[in-house]
Amino acid sequence: MKNKLCIVVFFMFFFAAVKAQVKINKKNISTVDTKALTIDGKYGIAINGRSYQKDALASHNGYQYIAYYNDRRHVCISRRKLPLGDWKTIEFLDYDFKSDDSHNVVSLGICPNDGTIHLAFDHHVHPLHYRVSKKGLATNPEIMEWAASSFSPILDQLEENKPIKITYPKFWQTPEGNLQMNYRVRGSGNGDRMLVDYNAKTGKWENTRQIDSSIGKFEDELGKSDTRCSYPNGYDYDVNGRLHVTWVWREDSQGANHDLIYVYSDDHGFTWKNNEGKLLNEIPNVNSEGIVVQSIPRVLGLMNDHGQVIDSKGRLHVVMFHGTKETIEAAGSSLGATRWGPKEAQRYFHYWRDEKGKWNSLQLPMTVGNRPKVFTDKNDNLIMIYCGTSQNSKKNNKDQDLVIAVATAKSNWQDWQIAHKIQGPFMNDMLADVYRWKNENILSIMLQGTPENVRQPSKLQVIDLNIIFQ
Repeated sequence: MKNKLCIVVFFMFFFAAVKAQVKINKKNISTVDTKALTIDGKYGIAINGRSYQKDALASHNGYQYIAYYNDRRHVCISRRKLPLGDWKTIEFLDYDFKSDDSHNVVSLGICPNDGTIHLAFDHHVHPLHYRVSKKGLATNPEIMEWAASSFSPILDQLEENKPIKITYPKFWQTPEGNLQMNYRVRGSGNGDRMLVDYNAKTGKWENTRQIDSSIGKFEDELGKSDTRCSYPNGYDYDVNGRLHVTWVWREDSQGANHDLIYVYSDDHGFTWKNNEGKLLNEIPNVNSEGIVVQSIPRVLGLMNDHGQVIDSKGRLHVVMFHGTKETIEAAGSSLGATRWGPKEAQRYFHYWRDEKGKWNSLQLPMTVGNRPKVFTDKNDNLIMIYCGTSQNSKKNNKDQDLVIAVATAKSNWQDWQIAHKIQGPFMNDMLADVYRWKNENILSIMLQGTPENVRQPSKLQVIDLNIIFQ
């Protein structure tokens, strides 16, 4: 059943019920590479730090790791000893990245149980490019050699004798300390999501299974559609071991996205339940019962691959952007006139699921930048990061700062405001190290500068922020 939510609109910061009091200190900014790759692509110039990577920056056992392409178009992985060590980079010379497709990112995963580091790179419906480190490399960083020879050759399969073509590889850790990998098969508007388990005891991938489906019938004012694909905001385990997933659908016709979808799994993604807790008797698809938790029509220009987080009480938070009928018409356009609608019509929306399973919604007051990521502290306060402007304006401007917005749990997240900015210009989606944030309360964020000229390499950095709500 589609939940019709009342959207509360705050147009100015002073309408917030209670202003968040937060202290943000820059602890360090370090340079990973002075010549990281930029591209001249249809979907932008950034190839490092894209929203659909999930993890490009991650820490484990006192070291932090970052995966990227350098200006020689080689896959690189760099690490530093926390908190202030120098970055030491491995450049893999056996593969040249030739594309200008910003979808073809490098994704990073670390398995705590055996200390393996996993890399998947250069995919947009391409054969798998994957390599894995020797066991213990992340567990024993002081004694094992940090070199290309500590990684496997490039592999085209996860499970033996099952070569695959994929898009958007993502890794995440399980509560037991193993690793999972998710990817899409086939293309935009007609693709399925797959999930695979890494078994640290055997060092092998297993249990490849489909977790959503392109099948089903969909019809709206833009037409009829027989196939689609999902674009997830995230796959996250809560403290009780439940795996939560939200996504939007993209139909085969018009190429526009619609609806906020939610399902969860209590068995690591083998079976799925809808928002009401009812077990789905089929792989989640567009016609599955009770999985649409917010109706967002295609004509509103809904973007995909945003951010989500689970707080300490198991409440799921999602921040996405799209327009409304009012904002699109105020921008001089009409519903469905263009795929994404006017830039000035876009708004960030905070959607969250409470402890009883009810979904809530709030339109945020700040100007939309790029796709946001969201985090929670131990007291369930929320932090959103994105690249954009810190000015309270709905105009389409060219500011490219790191912007940090916050909201407090005590206000029921009604007091969203911009708390801090780091001056750019930057060009990437803002990705952060979720593991360091959880363990140390330090938010490390990946930044790549905007070059002055097309295809000019630029500086790749990591900034460390201490964020304390008062």
